[in-house]
Amino acid sequence: MTQTKKRGPKTRKRGASVHPLEPLSKVEVAAAVATVKADPRMTGTSRFVTVVLNEPAKEMVLDYTPGSAVEREALVILLDNASGQCVEALVSLTQSAVTSWRRLEGVQPAIMLDEFVECEEAVKRSPEFLEALRKRGVTDVDLVMVDPWSAGDYGVEPEEDRGKRLARALAWVRSDPTDNGYARPL
Repeated sequence: MTQTKKRGPKTRKRGASVHPLEPLSKVEVAAAVATVKADPRMTGTSRFVTVVLNEPAKEMVLDYTPGSAVEREALVILLDNASGQCVEALVSLTQSAVTSWRRLEGVQPAIMLDEFVECEEAVKRSPEFLEALRKRGVTDVDLVMVDPWSAGDYGVEPEEDRGKRLARALAWVRSDPTDNGYARPL
């Protein structure tokens, strides 16, 4: 009987020869994060939303020959929870330096996985929500699933909501812990 060796995550070293469009390796992502964390503009309340390859110019891709050196850059999107400010940073992986830091105005990044967890926990602690569950005969809050969905930004929001990170918390209830979470909306 032959066994196949399980492949682990890519751990390519920084600076290793790769195609210009090769996605960032685990090592490159870690290096980009460390570089941004060391930048004095980074706040203790910022979250990393995205760390991806900043695709090079088309000419570089077309002129690429295998084995040639490639300038690798990471595009990093940050969200500062305290201020609601979104930042786009470019990180040169070749130079281990932040080469661009741009505040993005009037935009919000996608809802992140940890925000799903935080939203569900906050909703399940709300006395108003718990009362609404009781009125609907739901006694086991652990069977309730809450998802934050983007509320959108359409330019017609009330002044007090502008610039805030808003989501609609939609809720469902399972009949048991293994039930389809989306089968019974509340």
